[in-house]
Amino acid sequence: MSGHWGISDPVAATGTEAEILQAFADAYKMLNNRISNFVNLPIDSLDHQSLRKRLDEIGKQN
Repeated sequence: MSGHWGISDPVAATGTEAEILQAFADAYKMLNNRISNFVNLPIDSLDHQSLRKRLDEIGKQN
């Protein structure tokens, strides 16, 4: 099973140095939160459909 958790590419950020650094910080925070939520899923107790739903929900988080 796979999921797509798209985020804005911080390399494409424009603006001041502070705004570009913020884009990288935002991307890191979003990925860190999603990965943390994923590794804390009770995978052994989820059926295929439930796991798919949870992965999709994680992908919608900011």
